[in-house]
Amino acid sequence: MAIWQPTLTGPHGAQVGSSPTELLEACVAFHRTFFDVNPKGAATAPATWTLIGEHSDYAGGVVLAANANWRTAVAVNKNRDDVVNVCVVDVEGGVEKHSLSTADIAARAHAHMKSHDVLGRQTTPPQPEGGVAARLGGIAWTMIHKQMLSRDTKGLDITVLSTIPEGVGLGENSAMDVALALALYRENIEEAPTKARIAEICSQSAFMFSETSVLRARHTVALRGETGQISVVDYADGSVTQAPHPVSRSAGLSAFVVAAQTETDPSIYREIYARHAFIDEAARAFSVESLRLLPDASTRVVDWLQAVIEVTGREDLPSIEQAQRWLNLWENETRRAQRTANALRSRRLSEFSELLMESQDDLSDTFDFPPADLALARLCVERGATAARSTSARGVIALVDAHHAHNFAADLSEDGLLVVPLGHGDVAEQG
Repeated sequence: MAIWQPTLTGPHGAQVGSSPTELLEACVAFHRTFFDVNPKGAATAPATWTLIGEHSDYAGGVVLAANANWRTAVAVNKNRDDVVNVCVVDVEGGVEKHSLSTADIAARAHAHMKSHDVLGRQTTPPQPEGGVAARLGGIAWTMIHKQMLSRDTKGLDITVLSTIPEGVGLGENSAMDVALALALYRENIEEAPTKARIAEICSQSAFMFSETSVLRARHTVALRGETGQISVVDYADGSVTQAPHPVSRSAGLSAFVVAAQTETDPSIYREIYARHAFIDEAARAFSVESLRLLPDASTRVVDWLQAVIEVTGREDLPSIEQAQRWLNLWENETRRAQRTANALRSRRLSEFSELLMESQDDLSDTFDFPPADLALARLCVERGATAARSTSARGVIALVDAHHAHNFAADLSEDGLLVVPLGHGDVAEQG
C-alpha cells in the first residue's frame, strides 16, 4: 500500500487543501451539489488516537488520547420529509448515499432503551443494527431529547467529507458524531460544561445507534483536548487534564498507525458489546455509576457473578475465569495509564515505552488478539518502533524515534502495509 496522504477533489474538480477551513468549504460545496441548498450548519472534528487505557474506558478507568491531523467535515440542513439523508464522499471521489426515516430511528431508540424483565430486573438491550444514517440520525434524536435541538426538527440532509482512514483505530465515526452535533448546535460551545454535555450526548447516542464499539474518550478529546498535548481523561471524577505529547521536538518521537489491508472482523464489536453489557449489569447490581467507584471491585464482582450463574444458570454471562481476566486487566490498565501520564509529565520516556509494551502484552493475553495483529505489532518493534500497541480495529499505534521515522514508514509501506502519520490536530470547530 502506501503512506496515507489523501488528495481530495471538490465537486467542480479543484483540489481540496488539507486545512480545516478548506475541508469545510469543500464539504459545503458538495452539500450544495447534492441537495441544491445552502447548509444551515457545518463543523469539523479531528481524528483521535489512544495511547493507553481505551480498554478501561467503559469501566470508568483512565484514558490517554490525542487529536490527530486528519479530519472530518459535516454540513447539514433540515428537511420536512421526516427522513435522514446522508451523502458520504470518500477520498477517491465516490459518494455513498444512505437514508432512514425518522420513524425508524425513533423505533430503534425505543428498542434499545433499557427495560425490565417479569421480575422487575433491568435488562441489557440487544446490540444496535447500526448504519450511517441511523448513527447520525441518532445524534439528532438524542439532542432533541436532551433539549439541545428543537423538537420541530423533522428530517435532515447531511454531507460528510473526511480525510480519516477507515477501520484503523482513528475514530472516524466519533469525528462524524462530534462534527454533526456541532453543526446542529448553533450556540456558543466555548464553555467546558457545554462541551462535556455534547460529548456525553455523542457517546450516549453512539451506544444506542452504532453497531461498532464506542470509546467515550474520543468524543471528549475531540471537544476538550488541546493541540500538541495528550489528554488524560479520568472517569473517576470526569476530569480532563493534559500531559506533554510524546510527538514533540523534546521527546524526539514520531507516531504512526500501521494497518494491514484487511477488513475488521465484525465479531470484535460483538465481543466488546458483550464486555460492555457485563460491566453495565455488574455496576447496576452494586448501584454504582462505574466499577471504578466500587471498592474491591474485582473480588466482589466475581463473587456476584458466581452467585448469579449458580442461581439462574444464565449462559449470556462470561465465565468466572474470563470475567476475572477482564477485571484484572481493567484495574491494571487504569494503574498503567496513571503511571504513563506521570512518566510523560516527568519526561521519563524509557518508562513510558515500557508501560506501553507491558500494556500490549497484557491485552494480548486477556483478549486473545488475532495472530496477525500480534505479528504486526512485533514487526513494528523489529523495524525500530520504541513501542507498538494494537488498536481495537486492525491497526497498530507505533511510536518511533523521529530520526528514523522516514525509513520506518517507507519500509512498512513497501511491505504492502498502510502507514498513517499522526501529527498534531486541533479540536472540533463550528463552521
